[in-house]
Amino acid sequence: MEQIITDEEFIGEDCGSKCHVFDGNKLFSSHRLVLGVAWAQAGRNHMQDSFSINLGTSKKLAEKDFFGVFDGHGVNGESISRHVARNLNNFVLMAQAKGDNLSFPEAVEWGFLLLDAEMKSDTGLTTPRGVVYGGTTACVVWVTGSHIFSGNLGDSRFIMSYNGKAFPVSKDHNPTDGEEMARIIEAGAHLENNRVKGKLAVSRALGDFWYKDRPDLDERQQPVIAVPDVRTITVEKAIDFLVVATDGVWHIKSNQEVVDFITDCLNRTMPLNEIGSALIDSCKTPVNPNTGLGSDNMTIMIAVLRNATEEAEEKQS
Repeated sequence: MEQIITDEEFIGEDCGSKCHVFDGNKLFSSHRLVLGVAWAQAGRNHMQDSFSINLGTSKKLAEKDFFGVFDGHGVNGESISRHVARNLNNFVLMAQAKGDNLSFPEAVEWGFLLLDAEMKSDTGLTTPRGVVYGGTTACVVWVTGSHIFSGNLGDSRFIMSYNGKAFPVSKDHNPTDGEEMARIIEAGAHLENNRVKGKLAVSRALGDFWYKDRPDLDERQQPVIAVPDVRTITVEKAIDFLVVATDGVWHIKSNQEVVDFITDCLNRTMPLNEIGSALIDSCKTPVNPNTGLGSDNMTIMIAVLRNATEEAEEKQS
C-alpha cells in the first residue's frame, strides 16, 4: 500500500466548540514537482474539504506523483471526504495491479468504482440510521515523467496554465448538463432547482447512495454515478503550472483569473503555499449576503513541474 499524506496529519485546531478552525498552508516537493497546498474553513461551521498527497523523493520511490482534493457534502460529508482522501490512490493502484492489461486511465475509472462499492458496505461511514447519507467530489492528478493523468467527479476542478492561458482539464458534473440530465431522467429521478431530487448539486460523486438506489440499473446508469472524467496530457515545457481546487474557489474566480493571480504572485517569487492562501483570502472576503459566495470551504493545490519536463524530453529524444 502507498503511504498517503492527508490533511488529517497537520490541520485542525480545536476551538473549544462544536466546530474546528481549519486554515493553513503547506509546501511539498518531489523529484518531479513542487506542490503548494492551502485550505480554509471560511464561513462554514464544519470543514468538509480534504486533500491527499503521495510524492516520491526520487524516480524509484514514486512511479507516479499523486495529489487531489475532495469536497464532502451531506450529513457525514466530512468523514466521507477523508475516507476517500485516504484510500482512492490505493484503489486505483490496486485496480491497475490486478487488472488484465488495463491502461492507467482504465485503472483510474475502475479504482473510483471499486472504492465506491466498498464505501456502500462500510459501517464506519454510516449515520445512526445505518445509511451513507452523504458523499464527496474528487479531483485528483497523477504526474509521471511523460504524462499527467487526472480523474474528476463533481464540481471541484483541475486546470493548467499553458503559456499564460488557462486551459480547463477536468469537466464539472452539473445535473443540468445535457448528458448528465439525460441519464438522471432516464433513471427515473427528477431535477428541482437544478439539483438531483431537489437536493444534490452534482451529478457524479462518491457515496450519495440515496441517489444510486435503482437495483435494476448498473453503477453507470444510476441518477448519480461514480464514473470519473479521466484525462491524459503529455508533459511539455509550455505547461506553467497545475491548479486543483474545490468549488469554493471557482464560484468566485474564473479559470483565467486564477491563472493570472498565481502568475503575478510567481513573478514576485512568492512560495506556492503562500500563493494558495493569498488566493483563498481574495475569494472568501467579503461574503455575499445574498448568495453566500465566499463563505464555502476552500482548498487549492498549485504544482510547478520541474524534472518531469526533463524526463519527458529524454523520452521524446
